[in-house]
Amino acid sequence: MVLVYMRDRALRVGFSVTSKVGGAVLRNRLRRWMHEDFRMLRTQVKPGRYVFVARTAAAQADHQEMKAEMIALLERARLLRPDP
Repeated sequence: MVLVYMRDRALRVGFSVTSKVGGAVLRNRLRRWMHEDFRMLRTQVKPGRYVFVARTAAAQADHQEMKAEMIALLERARLLRPDP
């Protein structure tokens, strides 16, 4: 998974899954997983524009691996707010 981030005052999010990953059913499932995972993290992330792009390796990943990858990307980019 790849994260593209731009600073902004508002929080905006987009999800993309390349057609190289697989058929429409698989791509939509991965998009739904990413959407749900980000929804759970929404209060913890800094404002800005986020685009998450799933690559071909996502086809073999399960939901927990995708969630862990999203959290790792946000932590590496230092986009998670510190815990209160």
